[in-house]
Amino acid sequence: MNFIKRQERLAYLIELLKQGAVSSPMQIAQKFQVSEKTARNMINTLREQGNAIFYCHKTKKYTIKQ
Repeated sequence: MNFIKRQERLAYLIELLKQGAVSSPMQIAQKFQVSEKTARNMINTLREQGNAIFYCHKTKKYTIKQ
């Protein structure tokens, strides 16, 4: 995957998280047709870029603070 496509996917993932359209690693993996590990790596990349993304183990959902 090239850099531009990767950045577009990450930007789209941020929007989905803000809208509450995806919440679990499995949903993200299904939406982007990747493995759950890749979905978690995408989340970690977004965190490294400064996004406040949290995972609640109780509800098993990601949330993003805007």
